[in-house]
Amino acid sequence: MTQAPSTSSTNPAAPEAVQGVWRSALHWAPVWIPALLLVQILMLGLWPALVRRSALDALAPQVGERYQATRTEHDALQMLEQAWKDPMYIARFQRALNQGR
Repeated sequence: MTQAPSTSSTNPAAPEAVQGVWRSALHWAPVWIPALLLVQILMLGLWPALVRRSALDALAPQVGERYQATRTEHDALQMLEQAWKDPMYIARFQRALNQGR
């Protein structure tokens, strides 16, 4: 009985080429793994942070003005609160109201 010739092509060079690529990739892994990590950090972390920083820097003058206005109003209201807690101020205020009648 004769056997049919095998139709599958067995090319011994193909597995060696793939094995060589893997060997080369593993050999250079200490170089390309940190490089990929650095690229990922730059693209997903640093670049968006720098964009956000420039946007916030553009808004800084407006925030400073609003802070000063709010701080001035806060100081005025705090002085008024301290005055109303002072019994002498309340007595003088009531006396001024009674004299105005």
